[in-house]
Amino acid sequence: MKQNIVFDCDPGSDDSIAILETFAHPEALQVLGMTTVGGNGILANVTKNLQHLLWFLKQEVPIAPGQATPIIKNLQNATDIHGENGLAGPTFPAEADKYPLASNNGVTFLHQIISQSSTPITIVATAPLTNIALLLKVFPEDRENIQQIVIMGGSLSKGNVTPQAEFNFFVDPDAADIVLTSGLPIVLCGLDVTNNTGLSSEQIKTLEHRGPASQLAYEILTPYFQAEKGEGLKRAAIHDLATITYLLDPTIYQGEHYQLHVNSSWGELRGQVEINSTTEGSANVLVLKKVDIERASQLLLDSLALLDQKLR
Repeated sequence: MKQNIVFDCDPGSDDSIAILETFAHPEALQVLGMTTVGGNGILANVTKNLQHLLWFLKQEVPIAPGQATPIIKNLQNATDIHGENGLAGPTFPAEADKYPLASNNGVTFLHQIISQSSTPITIVATAPLTNIALLLKVFPEDRENIQQIVIMGGSLSKGNVTPQAEFNFFVDPDAADIVLTSGLPIVLCGLDVTNNTGLSSEQIKTLEHRGPASQLAYEILTPYFQAEKGEGLKRAAIHDLATITYLLDPTIYQGEHYQLHVNSSWGELRGQVEINSTTEGSANVLVLKKVDIERASQLLLDSLALLDQKLR
């Protein structure tokens, strides 16, 4: 059954690969709209990156930029990993800049899509959760039409910005806490599983000259893998990809349900995901913990091959 989704992102190398996998499967995922938020790069850059990707994919999905900064603090981005423009590697022609924006307010744009949908919507969130938190606060009536929120963020083990905190949650822990404690059904694709979701250097090399989408993925993942090696990872951990892979085939993953909140203090635990063990309430967050790496990798490779055929 086809799932209706809205996609909130900050492309971003790993967001970009997740976007490629998404549009390889129109039979399974209907993208109603996409929004951007300041995260991997500044808002203007990640929005332009999204425009470029959708132009490349020959899409007509409506998009809108959202919040440039977190709810409270200034933006801390990740240009050391993703490049100064947020997406190191590929280049696009000037024509790609002309991909249209449907709105200049991502939060109200999401509200319009969700409130007008005749069926519940899945929100895919692969960036700091600023837009999604504001949506839930400003338009609480939209909760009734949200089927689930599938998030790349957080960790129950260790972080990648501090020993405790993952990047997306560290950037805007207040937003992350609002979303995780909303009571809505949530799937959390955190570092516990995403550090093992991606491609090896050998697999990345096979993408070169294979086709348009595979070549783009090769150009994105080659510098990304070098940056990831600097973080001590042995493969290109395509963190954001787990959200889409999960939606396409949940059986690739195993997880457990928890009731969670996010530490939004200004101390060393800022951004840490914490388990609520003493409060009443539903365990609304499915935390993915295990992944079949081979099946996940093969799904991506097959998805890129499908796109190669469509784009030739």
